[in-house]
Amino acid sequence: MIESLKKLQEHILEVGLARSVLALPAPRMLSLASPTSGESGIANVFTLTITEPEISIVSRDLFASGHYSLAVQEAYKALDKYVSDRTGTFKLSGTQLMEQVFSPNSPVLYWSARQSSSEQDEQKGYHRLYSGAMLGIRNPVTHEFNWVDEPEIAIELLVFAQHLLRKAKSAQFDEGIRSTSNTE
Repeated sequence: MIESLKKLQEHILEVGLARSVLALPAPRMLSLASPTSGESGIANVFTLTITEPEISIVSRDLFASGHYSLAVQEAYKALDKYVSDRTGTFKLSGTQLMEQVFSPNSPVLYWSARQSSSEQDEQKGYHRLYSGAMLGIRNPVTHEFNWVDEPEIAIELLVFAQHLLRKAKSAQFDEGIRSTSNTE
């Protein structure tokens, strides 16, 4: 049966009645713009720039099918899940999780000893970026229908989520702070 569908799909493509088609696992099909059409440019930008698996896996198909808001939503949920999983048993999510994990005073994830002004500024700045990303991007895109409806804006937000994910991956982890935070 699947082979018959694939042959029919190839025939439709050959006679020019359809755009290119990408076969996805679990026999689902996703229609993509032809590589020669103008619509494929932004999809290529996605493929070239969004390379972290935690983000690309959850947002690639949504982005390619034009569900930009959902793609952004899933990327920020993946970021939230990564930070939560990395830090252990915090029963927080979103802004509250980021406030606690990246706190300038007693961070669970950090990048330096925070001795110099620049090191302290880095922690304070990323604390605000992570919290702000949840408050200003994840929350609206989750609670508002089609909050992001342009592919260029979606790419920008996905790249920002990817940057925050990479920064969280490179952070040092303070086991002691997690232990005391979880006993409260």
